[in-house]
Amino acid sequence: MASEIEELKGMVRELAGKKKTNGETETSETSAGFKEGVRVQILDWFESEDVVVGEGEFCSDETMYKIGRVPIGPNAVAVIVKSALISEAFLWRPTTDVLSLEDAVGCKVAWPINKVVLDRNPLASQDVSMQHKEGETRRCKIYDWTSEEEEVIAEGLLCSSNSKEMVNNIPLGPNAVSIEVVKVFKDNAHLWRPTAEMFLIGDAIYEKIAWPLLKIEIMASITTAATPAKPAATKTASPTKPGKKKAMSPGSTGTTKSAKQKCIIFDYSNTGRKVAEGRVASTDPKELCHFVPLGPNASKVWVEVAKIGDAKVWRPNSEIEYISDAIGSVVAWPNDKLKLV
Repeated sequence: MASEIEELKGMVRELAGKKKTNGETETSETSAGFKEGVRVQILDWFESEDVVVGEGEFCSDETMYKIGRVPIGPNAVAVIVKSALISEAFLWRPTTDVLSLEDAVGCKVAWPINKVVLDRNPLASQDVSMQHKEGETRRCKIYDWTSEEEEVIAEGLLCSSNSKEMVNNIPLGPNAVSIEVVKVFKDNAHLWRPTAEMFLIGDAIYEKIAWPLLKIEIMASITTAATPAKPAATKTASPTKPGKKKAMSPGSTGTTKSAKQKCIIFDYSNTGRKVAEGRVASTDPKELCHFVPLGPNASKVWVEVAKIGDAKVWRPNSEIEYISDAIGSVVAWPNDKLKLV
């Protein structure tokens, strides 16, 4: 009993020491130039180039700062992972049950100090109000979320980046913004989060939609006095231009040379049913899809449209079992069950 009491006293002293250490560093600027609680971007530790794989909140760069009783050591920082932009990105110091950055969302991890930078994106750190000055509003370009190249498909008015805001009865969530679409250049481009009423960007004119934060660009502010007249003129003129190209779009790469190839996804169990439409992202056998290599005769496919929502996916996991679960995500699929269009 005496030994157990001494052990408990030791644990209390250790916790008190941690609290004191955190309190002393709470308001002080660290050697990395950050302050505790500041938002940072997490870069891929493996890549030689700066590739942003996630966002987080800086905690400490003290050598003896512990995460799970293990000091972070020199040339490292402790970061709370807020979001994973590349879910397959591996942790610098994985554990038995946390291997990827996506697994670590909400957790504290160690990261190389030279692979963490201040997040200078004003949208990421605070809510964006549509009216930031009297009589002015923020206009933005909307890029195709399915394309790796910067193809502008529409313009809109930035409403908010508050993750709790409801858009079509669904919370906006992290790394997203709500936008009111006011001008459309490619009306057959797919929405990021389609609904029963809205499936294409052309359906969303003057409607509020959710869009990935990394797929917009803020333009110069405009006065609201001129706003009502301009969209009224473009509403009838805009759809007519892309309308002529609509028939050619599915099989055409147009100006996006490196755009993912559009494809039809057939049931892998040889029923011949068309279960979805999407785009081929990769055919590299070494490419990871939900942490599993594709292997031979398979492709990594973005699912955009579900034709048979209850059709099972080829390689189910804990999050994706049916085609309806895979909308807006990637799945592995046999090459002989894909048809390029």
